Amino acid sequence: MLAELEDAVLARLGELKQAVPRLRLETYGGELSDPDQMVKLIAGGPSILITTPKVSFKQRTNRRYAAALVFRLVISSERERKLQAKISDPGSYLLWESCMGLLTDWQHKTDGARVRPTEFNNLVSGRFQAQSLSVLGQSFAIDLDWTVPEPDWPELKRIVLDYHVPADNPEITVTDNIELRDV
Repeated sequence: MLAELEDAVLARLGELKQAVPRLRLETYGGELSDPDQMVKLIAGGPSILITTPKVSFKQRTNRRYAAALVFRLVISSERERKLQAKISDPGSYLLWESCMGLLTDWQHKTDGARVRPTEFNNLVSGRFQAQSLSVLGQSFAIDLDWTVPEPDWPELKRIVLDYHVPADNPEITVTDNIELRDV
């Protein structure tokens, strides 16, 4: 559910890459809390990163839930370009407006729930290691249905134990086959 939605959002925002080829679209990986990653974030040009900080579940039936999901875009560009409207190297505000236009009331599935904007934050506006940076956070909410998945791994039918005597002997000395049955 989460990966599917994040992939759909990134695909939708992929429309911006046509106008801004240097735009980096990825999932968030802690770039704001790690100085080395922060430098890469600045040097890499404008970026939009997605993270899913919150999902609230409410049970509907035995194995079905309503999932109120919030995802956040972390939008960054160099601070000097924050207000710039050049499409070739857009500022964070222009990227934010573009994201708002692409995602507000958008449905990631036919007949699915619509995405709605919720909260905006100015996360960083200043200098970092002699470079200026503007980072905006925009949250969106969507209500989804979620069914508890059935495990898809094969049923455990037996356990095979191989013994090596002495322990450093590369050859198997004895093998136990334990058949598991319904008791």
